[in-house]
Amino acid sequence: MNYEDPELINRLSAEYVLGTLQGRARQRFQRLMLSSPRVRQATWQWERQLNQMGNSLTAVTPDSRVWENISQGIEPVQSGASEPVRAEAVKLLPALARLWQGVAVTAVAASLVLLVFLLQPSVPVESEQVALVQNQQQQVLWLIDVKQEQLYIKASAMLTAYSDKDYELWMILKGQDNPVSLGLLPKTGSRILVKKPEFSADDISLLAVSLEPLGGSPTGAPTQVLYTTPLISL
Repeated sequence: MNYEDPELINRLSAEYVLGTLQGRARQRFQRLMLSSPRVRQATWQWERQLNQMGNSLTAVTPDSRVWENISQGIEPVQSGASEPVRAEAVKLLPALARLWQGVAVTAVAASLVLLVFLLQPSVPVESEQVALVQNQQQQVLWLIDVKQEQLYIKASAMLTAYSDKDYELWMILKGQDNPVSLGLLPKTGSRILVKKPEFSADDISLLAVSLEPLGGSPTGAPTQVLYTTPLISL
């Protein structure tokens, strides 16, 4: 397959962003994004176009009954949500409405998981960007909340971690071939990583997660890329 063909790159980029590129083909494309600036640029253009389409939609604030239905269906942590937490949910509705506009890029199920993440009492809600790292089955494995000076990362219960391996988070900057390590991801619970000076949503093509030996990459580059994900601005 000729990955230098612009028409092929454009088609694969569109399928990747829409989520229709699956299995080994998606894994090959993720590896290709790390090595090819042309592929990253095409993928970023498709993400931007679809986000613009989503942003053109008129935001609709969900009815208060929506939160009631969601809270009743979350077990066990959120089932007994206190009134202050419910109040925070009401405050978050406008931001969630903006997230619904980006549904062409982020699945509905992922947005609901993000709602649960934002409503955790220990998680600050003044987010600048968020990212959802998903597997091939569209299950969320990590939730990344980008703050002004730090990244708050929470591991999902869907994650099955290796005891003899670590997961490392990378950012791929536009116009730069070498990924930049942001630190190790938690296997359970949460972890806070300090944002690097070069971390800027406008300059990041995508985030990537690699599987590494314990302690992180021994070479300064990703060993085995597992997942990639874009940043979503709130």
